[in-house]
This record gives sequence, C-alpha cells and structure tokens, in this order.
Amino acid sequence: MGYSSAQAKEFINKIAPLIVAEGKKRGYKIFSTVIAQAIIESASGTSSLGYKYHNYFGLKCGSSWKGKSVNLRTKEEYTVGTLTSIRDNFRVFNSMAEGVAGYYDFISTKRYANLKTAQTAQEYAERLKADGYATSSTYVNTLVSTVKKYNLTKYDTGAIEYFPKYQDSLVNALNAVGADSSYDYRKRIAVKNGISNYSGTADQNTKLLSLLKEGKLIKP
Repeated sequence: MGYSSAQAKEFINKIAPLIVAEGKKRGYKIFSTVIAQAIIESASGTSSLGYKYHNYFGLKCGSSWKGKSVNLRTKEEYTVGTLTSIRDNFRVFNSMAEGVAGYYDFISTKRYANLKTAQTAQEYAERLKADGYATSSTYVNTLVSTVKKYNLTKYDTGAIEYFPKYQDSLVNALNAVGADSSYDYRKRIAVKNGISNYSGTADQNTKLLSLLKEGKLIKP
C-alpha cells in the first residue's frame, strides 16, 4: 500500500513521541528504527491493520496472546525473492498508545533481549532481523533507508550533537554560532573532541576550526 511523504510525516509526528516515551521507560536507547518499523509495517498508519486495529508493527498473535485478534491476509518471504501469500491472526489494540506498548511487550522476551543494548539504528535493525522478527530478506536495508529518509536518528537517546558549520577564526566562529568563545570553554570543547592538553595554540585552534567547518565539532 502506498502513502505520501506528507502522510508519513504526519504519522511520525503522532507516533514518535509515544515510541520514545514508552521505550525510555523500558530502558531502550534506539527509537529511530522502531519508528521506521511502524512506518513500514503499517504503511504510515494507512493500512487496515494500522488505522482499524492499531497494530502498527505487524504483530501476530502467537500462542501467548490472550487479547483480541483479527485474521488477515499477509505475505511472507520464506524463500529469498519469493513472496508467499498466507492468512494469519494479528493482535488488535484499542489505541495508538496501546499499540506502541504492545510492541514493547512483544520484544520484552529473551529472544529480543539484545535490542535493549543496541547503540545505533543499523545495529538495532540487524539484531531485529537476526532475532527473526521478519522474513523479508531486505528488511534491514528497508529499515535503515527509512531512518535516513525521514531523519529519524534525532529521536535516539544519547545522539551526538554538533555545532553548525562555520568558516572563520575559532573565536569568531564560536561567537557567530552563539557559543562561548572563552579559553575555558574552548578547553572543554577541545577535551570533548580528543585534545586533552589544550593550551590555545594555533595548531590546536586550527584543528577545532577544521571540525567546525565540517560540521563535526562535538559540543561539550
């Protein structure tokens, strides 16, 4: 099922805060891949499983599910490159928030325990596939490309924050981007960027300015 970029962005604005809040409460760090999952599995909330049943992650019932369910047609890639059409029972939730909580309940088992320690969107996606979440042979690439397309890493906990690009002397550049250009603050910046013995030399300032020009100067 197709969906527009506008529909995707509207869906992200609704579901991302719920995913981040629920995930943080349960100790996860990576949310970008989870948001990407919801986009892919529910076609940005436009699939019947999404908008009718608030199941945004394609969660099947399994033997442990005791709640409401719905039987729907789906496709699985049991053999690489070959899609097999089947019918299966999927979990039903009463709201978007309940659907998000249902996802985290689903991955709270030992099988998916490694997702909690994933440090990047790519790592989360690879572990998810290795754990057997989906049969699609392109699942990892689809997830990662969706993360990049919608800049979803901004939702991840502990993401490195950089100063914006600027070309000038280090002091003037820091002033221009609204940062403290004092020696003490520059020393803190230096330490954060791998210069432990900062003394304000031209060479050290040039290295920091070079990172700033590239948009790669990490904030202290």
